[in-house]
Amino acid sequence: MEKGDTVLLYTDHYRKYFGTENWSNGPGISRATARWFGEKEISAFGVETMSPGVPKVSNKEVHQICGELGFTHYENMVNLYKLIDRGRFRFIALPLKIRGGTGSPVRAVAIFEHKG
Repeated sequence: MEKGDTVLLYTDHYRKYFGTENWSNGPGISRATARWFGEKEISAFGVETMSPGVPKVSNKEVHQICGELGFTHYENMVNLYKLIDRGRFRFIALPLKIRGGTGSPVRAVAIFEHKG
């Protein structure tokens, strides 16, 4: 992990639990992990779950730490399993312009460098 990277956390929660009663019980990062990401100066991290922290445990604080330390996060990411063991890639997230908004759906794209 390098300064400015986006870190995508694959847990397979989306494929296993989306649309089930266990969907809202997904894993999330702790306050300590959020601070560690901020200290590493990443630009963002992404999770497959509907919140970056553990609901009712660390989620509110994770959001606050992201704002405090100047990085963001992506929620409800899909198809992260397709990125496993493929190496580094350029991550691009294209948000909607929402006046006064604090978040947006994004079109998330991973671009791998072709090695010919």
